[in-house]
Amino acid sequence: MEKGNREYRNIIDKLYLEGRPNLKKPILPGVLFVVVLLSGVIGYSILWKDLNVSLVDSFYMTVITMTTVGYLEVHPLNDGGRIFTMFIAVGGIGSMFYLFSVIMENLFIIQLVNYRGKKKMVKKLENLKNHIIVVGYGRVGKLATRVLEGSNEEFVVIDEDFSESIKMSESGKFLKVKGNAAEDDVLLGAGITKAKGIIVATPDSATSVFVVLSTKVLNPGLFIVARAEDESVAEKLRKAGADRTVNPYSIGGQRLASLMINQNVADFLETGFGAGENNLNIESIDLPDSCAFNDKTLSELQVRQKTGVSIIAVIRAGEPHLNPDGNFTIRINDQLVLLGTKNQLKNFESLIIKK
Repeated sequence: MEKGNREYRNIIDKLYLEGRPNLKKPILPGVLFVVVLLSGVIGYSILWKDLNVSLVDSFYMTVITMTTVGYLEVHPLNDGGRIFTMFIAVGGIGSMFYLFSVIMENLFIIQLVNYRGKKKMVKKLENLKNHIIVVGYGRVGKLATRVLEGSNEEFVVIDEDFSESIKMSESGKFLKVKGNAAEDDVLLGAGITKAKGIIVATPDSATSVFVVLSTKVLNPGLFIVARAEDESVAEKLRKAGADRTVNPYSIGGQRLASLMINQNVADFLETGFGAGENNLNIESIDLPDSCAFNDKTLSELQVRQKTGVSIIAVIRAGEPHLNPDGNFTIRINDQLVLLGTKNQLKNFESLIIKK
């Protein structure tokens, strides 16, 4: 783990360096400008030494000459003085244009590279934890990100086809990281060691297996959901370490058949479930040791009456008890499967902690 953290730190530092613009140093034009300025001040002081002029007069004459403002001479000048003024004017204009051109070019590069914006994005990536990583931004990956956005989850998307090493999404809700997720450096850069889950949505089966294997090495406890085109690929992904596999074509076929056979039920599931505030959600909650529900029946708890949440299943020691009745007794370390809106689920969470 210490090695992984060190590698992660090196990758983040590399992202900072990649975003830094390659600016030109204005040392030479700055030196030329100062040389011309000092030459003018010293030269006018010598030319007007018999007039006992101040240093301010010499400096003022130099500045108006270099900037071609065109005011009258501060003090009379002979032919030699006028020739000297012409040299100061030409040298001043040249050095100032040289200096300003370098400064403007640097400003343009900074604006073009958007270093401050990239630095902010890298900082956000660095601060992410308990987030989700989505590998692949094709049709399936984009659909997954829409659901994650609607659920207000923090997540990062990895794909080789992104135009920049790191950028913010068009919606401004998640970061895009360019790279091959089969490489450890890319996964580490996306914060794999601090993430809570990863969705592998790439269409290429070999890449998916490599990503799952790499994920298990870098973060063995991470929950992995992987896309599988058929059962043989699903079996390989499960052996590689995927916790769940999903065949998008199988789900699509089931959906088509359901719409034909049970249209009203399918419409209800489509409109009733989702990421909206008033839509239904299914969540599972592990009851803590200090839980107010311990040794109480569902009738005594009156969860439905108090919060509006329905307990549709209780998982105890890996065995599911579906649709438990009012006489079912809750025990410590039970896992409850709940049905309710977001607000109802939040109300339920406030009940499980013993006062």
